[in-house]
Amino acid sequence: MALNMVGKRRGYMRGLLLKLLLLPTLLLSAATVIAQAPPAGDRPKTDATPKTAAEGSTQKARRLLDEMIAALGGEAWLHYSNIEQQGRSYGFFHGKPTTAGTLLWRYFQYPGKERLELSRQRDVIYIFKGDVNAEAHGYEKTYKGTAAVEAKDVEEFVRRRDFSLERAMREWFRDPRTVILYVGQGVADQQPVEVVSLLNEKNQELRIGMDLYTHLPINLRYSWRGSDKYKVEDEVVFGNYHRVQGIQTPYTITRLRDGEITSQRFFNHIIFNQPLAPDFFDATVTYDPESYNPREKKKP
Repeated sequence: MALNMVGKRRGYMRGLLLKLLLLPTLLLSAATVIAQAPPAGDRPKTDATPKTAAEGSTQKARRLLDEMIAALGGEAWLHYSNIEQQGRSYGFFHGKPTTAGTLLWRYFQYPGKERLELSRQRDVIYIFKGDVNAEAHGYEKTYKGTAAVEAKDVEEFVRRRDFSLERAMREWFRDPRTVILYVGQGVADQQPVEVVSLLNEKNQELRIGMDLYTHLPINLRYSWRGSDKYKVEDEVVFGNYHRVQGIQTPYTITRLRDGEITSQRFFNHIIFNQPLAPDFFDATVTYDPESYNPREKKKP
């Protein structure tokens, strides 16, 4: 037992001697670390990290949108005044087509005039008018005369106008009050896309998905609340791009609501900036569909 006590004492003395020998080295290392540390006033604040990340997101989003505008045709796309599209339109209900397709001639003049001519005879015409700061109106022209369209159709036109790609890039993008952020990568129309969000001063948000390689817009999404206060999400998908007068132009446009296809348009002819008559989008109501009686016209 005496030998064990002696062994323990020797082990304790060796450990104590080793700590004493290492103590100067540890003190020197600590002093070096303290000397290299920046003064308290130069250290980054904890609230600066989120701000830096947000600024980086905005810069990337703006760069991607600039690349998209350039891919579309730059100034030629950004400032075209009107477009004519000819093709065929298909309606859908619960994702299933409801018609065999209708011949369509569409004229749009920025920012808020649209004219749709349907059928081979082009004898059914819809006209919508309403610039950004003006009240919108809609008309239906047939062999009966000109009637006002339902309020829901005018509201639909206003939504398409307000959330169009053209208005987002001509107005939202240039407005310093608009919050622009990079969302990340996603998938649209089975293609990988870069997604950017724009939130304007009216708290309206539009998300644009751009092709990773061509930078062309593939889709845009926005949401709104119906009369029942439920949230509705609309999506527009662009495809089959061709260059027309220096502008990359989609010849296929698909619209979806809450994930279900509502319409598709396939165009075979598109032209920009053609001269239109001053009264091309004019219309005046000549009859009321609810009180219309064709027999009265036959009376002497």
